Amino acid sequence: MALTFGLQFGGAIVSFVMYTLAARILSPADFGHLAMWLCVCQLSSVAAVLGQEMFVLRSLHEYAVAGRPDLAKGSLLFSLAIVAVTPLLLAVVIGIVGVLLLGETPRLMVATGLFLVGSSSITLSSHIGRSTVSVLLAEGMRDFFWRSIVVAVMLGLIVTGTIIEIHEFFLLSVAGIVLALAIQIVAIARRLPKDLLAARPNWQFRHWIKASLGFWAAAILETINQYFDVIIVYWFLDPVSAGAYFVASRIANMFAVGLGALHNVSTRRIPALYFSGNTEELNKVLKSMAEMMLLCVGAGIALVLFGADEILALFGPSFIAQKWTLITLALGTAFYAAGGPASSVLMIAGYERRYPWIVAANIVLRFIGFAIFIPIFGLWGAALAASISLAIVTIVLNVLCRRWLGLDPSVLFLFRKRPATLPEATTRVS
Repeated sequence: MALTFGLQFGGAIVSFVMYTLAARILSPADFGHLAMWLCVCQLSSVAAVLGQEMFVLRSLHEYAVAGRPDLAKGSLLFSLAIVAVTPLLLAVVIGIVGVLLLGETPRLMVATGLFLVGSSSITLSSHIGRSTVSVLLAEGMRDFFWRSIVVAVMLGLIVTGTIIEIHEFFLLSVAGIVLALAIQIVAIARRLPKDLLAARPNWQFRHWIKASLGFWAAAILETINQYFDVIIVYWFLDPVSAGAYFVASRIANMFAVGLGALHNVSTRRIPALYFSGNTEELNKVLKSMAEMMLLCVGAGIALVLFGADEILALFGPSFIAQKWTLITLALGTAFYAAGGPASSVLMIAGYERRYPWIVAANIVLRFIGFAIFIPIFGLWGAALAASISLAIVTIVLNVLCRRWLGLDPSVLFLFRKRPATLPEATTRVS
């Protein structure tokens, strides 16, 4: 668990520095333009993967346990084929729309397209690497390594007084991703099981497509929840406001870093304990996760409340005015993080087909909040709408965890007198 948290927080810090340097190099309007296209690329890369990141992670484990290297190889080739084609097609479509309808330059659309393809590729390879090699290779390359390269180059640009344009930032990021991807591919190729490499692939397309769609729906809705706000602010207000909201949301999402680490822990440890009915060990895992999350949330809230001005000043003097936007977003994100990995637990337990409906309802609620609060309060209204929706979905997910599963993945677990008790029979819900 310590390595997972270390990689998550290390990646978050490097990402924070990368965006800080970008805000320093670019004008506020250009940084807002960059932020909008970064969010478009992140959304598109998740959409283009079509759920293969979670599908391949589950399939490799499932078929290895079942002694079916032929199906393991088939599922791996299935995922690789999808990610080799769909991100490229989506990048072409976005490029055409950007040039013809939005008036963007062709060089920016080429750069964003390459970034989209690279992001999709390293997402899939990181999940394969997590299954076959190690968490260090997977999360280290995806969250830490390539961003460190970008940070090092940008520091050099600042020292030499060199100015870069938005498309050059994307191209620099692509170069870092390609290098990280190459390292992952070499390591994975050396560690793939010999029986898988030697096997003749077998196929179960209907089953795989059905499984992929379930994972894709959950992933795309979660990503919309994280990144679509900036795009909405860009079009409702202006590029400068979008840049400021992007900064505030990235800082506030530091709370989500701990939640991401808990997701990695929960997807590895909870399934076997839950389905085997090992209540005692499961309570220990829930307790340790709740303790870690409470520590992260408490420290994070204190840091934002007492250091909001100083943190925003790192991005430039113009961002300090968004102090209350940051605090509002941070409180909403902290509340969501305090709810623990409720979404992961629900999907692990077999509720992956119901979970997307919960997220979809929350997104609709958030958009209604945007329509009401942004015209009245401006940028702070967007933060208020986002925080209210996060608070509501946190309560809903945790109530459902307790009602359906008998589990409490939130920090409230630490204050309950009675530990979690599992239902008499834990059966998968379809």
